[in-house]
Amino acid sequence: MDLADLWAQHKRFILVVAGALLLLLIGRGVVQSQWDYESVVYSAARTAQGMGKSERVGDDLVREVQADVESLRTRFAELAKSMRHQPGAAFQVPPGEANPRSFFFKRHRDTSRALVEAAERQDIRVPEALGLKDMAPTEPEEIRRQLVALDVVQQVVIESISAGVRRIGAIQIEDEARGRGKAASFLTELRVRFEVVGGERSIRALLAGLVDGAARGSGSFLAIDQARVKPVKGELGMLQLDLSVTALQIEKSDSEETP
Repeated sequence: MDLADLWAQHKRFILVVAGALLLLLIGRGVVQSQWDYESVVYSAARTAQGMGKSERVGDDLVREVQADVESLRTRFAELAKSMRHQPGAAFQVPPGEANPRSFFFKRHRDTSRALVEAAERQDIRVPEALGLKDMAPTEPEEIRRQLVALDVVQQVVIESISAGVRRIGAIQIEDEARGRGKAASFLTELRVRFEVVGGERSIRALLAGLVDGAARGSGSFLAIDQARVKPVKGELGMLQLDLSVTALQIEKSDSEETP
């Protein structure tokens, strides 16, 4: 078979192969003109070679770093546990509760009645609703959140009564969406704001009680975000404390989860 016959029988295949080779050569030229990939490959090979020649990290250093990491994990777990707000048993829906909404409604009513009556005996005014909405929540997560808020309100009101303030003018619980937007990935925040009026001594006692409450065991940890004091017009010697406290709900770390 001569070249003419070969061309006649395989012309289409030869043209396809030739075209592919031409495109390959053109593409290689374009790549080389636009990106110096060969130098990058060479540099990567040199880096890999250098890493292979580097000194091996000693086992003692590895153990030392691992010990430091474990120490930091333990310290984090201790801090998280001390700062995590843990609502009292009365403010947690019991397991198997058939009607969580009804449980919340009763807890709100009973807590409000007890706090308002205790405040009235000391001639202290407290908002009867305690800052909660008129309509009881229906979703399980919102019920849980509102119970935590109720626990925070009770803790602050009890400290206020003990400190001998004049009145609590307003209580405002931050919306869930706003609190979630400010929180980090490993924690959620529930912020409650209070307007408290009283003398200088009672305001000081209230703040000291809230700061030391967790250490004394009289309440769970509350982070104080804001504490601003200003005089009350028309009430000589009275100060208004704009107080913002936050209950931190921190996810448990691996070391805390391990029994």
